[in-house]
Amino acid sequence: MSEAVTLTPEGRLPLESAFNLRDFGGYATADGRCVKRGMLYRSGTMALLTDADAAHLRSLGIKAICDFRRGNERSAEPTRWHGAEVDYFCRDYAESSGLLGEMLKRDGATADDMRQTMIALYRIIPVDHAESYQAMFARIVEGRLPLLINCSAGKDRTGVGAALILAALGVPRSTIVEDYLATNAHADWDWLLGQRNTLMARARLSRAEALEPVLRAEGVYLDTLFATLDEQHGGVDGYLNDVLGVDAAARDAMRGMLLS
Repeated sequence: MSEAVTLTPEGRLPLESAFNLRDFGGYATADGRCVKRGMLYRSGTMALLTDADAAHLRSLGIKAICDFRRGNERSAEPTRWHGAEVDYFCRDYAESSGLLGEMLKRDGATADDMRQTMIALYRIIPVDHAESYQAMFARIVEGRLPLLINCSAGKDRTGVGAALILAALGVPRSTIVEDYLATNAHADWDWLLGQRNTLMARARLSRAEALEPVLRAEGVYLDTLFATLDEQHGGVDGYLNDVLGVDAAARDAMRGMLLS
């Protein structure tokens, strides 16, 4: 990793054409320690990065990327900035949870319909994407850091992944929600959709109000995730241990590497 990582206080990197790409370290844990900066990054699509952006990301010494997108998403907007030395994880799957585009296929859906659909999605993301989160934690425990996790928007699949990491490190739930909601300040949808002629971009022009709950991070979404884990697994630790294989020893190892 480079000796100095340039960041704003909010974790924003000095990049020209990134989308929702930020460092999600810097948070205090319940035991008074702090998640190190320059070790954990989260992002949306990275297909529009400039050459200078790509060079800056390479300078960070990122050792692993976990790309939570489906194959068609990766083909449409490939991630190309990294070299062969970076451990790049991805997988092909059929589930549509977390895919913003899937929401747009609902003709006549209102904003409340969209919000209820998003709430339902956060109940199934930890099921549909457990394999990806297993791979993510395996790389952390193996010390393949710094790590970057991403999906198309950097909000839902990535948001859950980041929340799970921060929870495993002992960051309080209120702080985890704060990091999740930071997407609303970092994700410039006007800029991103202005680069595209996609279903999403066209929907933003024709039914922006109905689309808003899909594009925004809302606290109720992450609250639904945590409530689901509480109900089905006795809490985040139960899900980490029983579903993802991240036991107490693994969490201790993570904390040793990522907390100061």
